[in-house]
Amino acid sequence: MPLPSMRLIVPHFGDRPSYFPLVLRSMAHNPDVHWLLLTDRPVDGAPANVEVRVCEFRDLAERIGANFEFDVSLDRPYKLCDFRPAFGEIFHDELVGYDFWGHSDLDVLFGRISDHLPPEAFEADKILFQGNFALYRNTAEAARWYRHEVGRVSYRQAMTRPEAMHFDEWAGIYYIVEDLGVACWQRDVIFDLSFHMYRTRDEAAEGRDPRRYAWEDGEVCEYRLQDGRVERRTALLVHLQKRQMRAPAQDVLDSDRFWILANRFSVQDRVSTWAVRAARVPTGHELVGFYWRRLQRSIRRALGPGPHPEPQGS
Repeated sequence: MPLPSMRLIVPHFGDRPSYFPLVLRSMAHNPDVHWLLLTDRPVDGAPANVEVRVCEFRDLAERIGANFEFDVSLDRPYKLCDFRPAFGEIFHDELVGYDFWGHSDLDVLFGRISDHLPPEAFEADKILFQGNFALYRNTAEAARWYRHEVGRVSYRQAMTRPEAMHFDEWAGIYYIVEDLGVACWQRDVIFDLSFHMYRTRDEAAEGRDPRRYAWEDGEVCEYRLQDGRVERRTALLVHLQKRQMRAPAQDVLDSDRFWILANRFSVQDRVSTWAVRAARVPTGHELVGFYWRRLQRSIRRALGPGPHPEPQGS
């Protein structure tokens, strides 16, 4: 059975991740998935499955605003996340012919996407609820789901308030499709690295044992020790949210296998129990900055809603 066609809409303005060439390479390893990247600068070396459309943020904001009968709040790129559930309407012309449309982030490295979306996933109309990767069936009905209001979840509120409301995730569209009775598929197929700790660890990982992550010729991997043996599992993507990563060195760019460390990437020579245990004590001067930004986020939460600057990153 052929894989349903997919196109992901990704607006991104301003600085890109330091490891953006690795992101593009991980996209290239998924030729059956297409991306439309809306950005304010050209992209060198974009693979064939990534269409790059250069535009200014204000032009995209005008196009999005024209889709609604009220004035939206869209003064900064970070706010775009709240408009993602409406991309089926806004980008209707760009999505013609695709079975599913969706969105993803750029602070990720993709694994083999199709390996983690089994046939039963595509029997559903909504696949996954993460902002870093989600799919919608490409129908007129699904494109308008977001307009359904339930309880305190309102697209008008999400799109007219200046702060990020996370309408594209569990705080918004999840409640809407649940209320509508939409067939959904949600599994633990993403390594979402915690931004509450410096060392790399999936948010959903149980216990306190060390975990080490890698990209291996198109696969995203997690290594852990179980009874003294190295165990490996893979995922659809690894999310490096709010991590300040050093730009990859040339040896990493030339390698088909590399470790994803707390603050950088390094060529993977071999996998060993020592290599996995080493993830428990990460190093690097970025550690101080990491916990300083964590403190700043805590202060912003304590202050409550207001015109506080958003942290850098997706």
